[in-house]
Amino acid sequence: MPVGGTELVYDHRGAGSLLVLVHGTGTPASAWAGAVGDLAAGGYRVIAYDRRGYGRSTHPPVCDYRVHVADLATLVQHLGTPAHLVGWSSGGSVALALAAQHPQLCRSVVVIEATWHGLRYATSDLVSAYARLKFLQLRGRRREAAAVFFRWVSGLRDGRTGFDALPTADQQTLLANGEIVLTETDPHLFGPLMEHVSTKRLAVVQVPITWLLGSETRTGLFGRLRAQAVRVAPNIQSGLIMGAGHFAHRDAPRQFATSVLRAVTSIHNRNQ
Repeated sequence: MPVGGTELVYDHRGAGSLLVLVHGTGTPASAWAGAVGDLAAGGYRVIAYDRRGYGRSTHPPVCDYRVHVADLATLVQHLGTPAHLVGWSSGGSVALALAAQHPQLCRSVVVIEATWHGLRYATSDLVSAYARLKFLQLRGRRREAAAVFFRWVSGLRDGRTGFDALPTADQQTLLANGEIVLTETDPHLFGPLMEHVSTKRLAVVQVPITWLLGSETRTGLFGRLRAQAVRVAPNIQSGLIMGAGHFAHRDAPRQFATSVLRAVTSIHNRNQ
């Protein structure tokens, strides 16, 4: 699908109400592979697209997330019907921003460990990881810098990381997106932490929102961000994906799909 100087490429599977998957920083659409079949089997037409700059949607890395929100809006309009959105990590911020700015395009939003307003509620472990990442980047050790990001964001309660648990080929796929990671973690007024969109805007829209966390995620950042969002917008529903860390759709794909389907199907049935 042509949009704004690039071609957004997407895969689709299943039939039924539209469900669009919005991936996070450093991962292409193929990262959803383990969960797509179960999501489609739940009675949905599942769309997994490569965001601008990722995978098959070739474009220089983009840190201005207003562009990614506009791309998602164009994609949903192209598909011809309001969508259930499932956004993971920074993709969750994209989905939440679309609900705030274009609620008519959204039937519901499910976010998994979104980075929404991550700067103002930053944790010490985030600050430490960010400092090391940028130090390595400045020293020209760019691949190592990207690995710092992936190990921090996928840290598990038992001390392991979801990144190190991946097969070597999957690790290499993530590290191949290292330049995008470094771009998206550069300071930017309209970056992936979505500081420029007020949570209060979510509180007044009628789009149902479910905010999920992985039960095994080590950092407290994502729980803190959800708590702050719920404080402002108490209609947001909460839940856990059992046995999963931040890489929930990779760590526990069956549990991930079950949690998402439970949230989306409940909303879908209420609206019948």
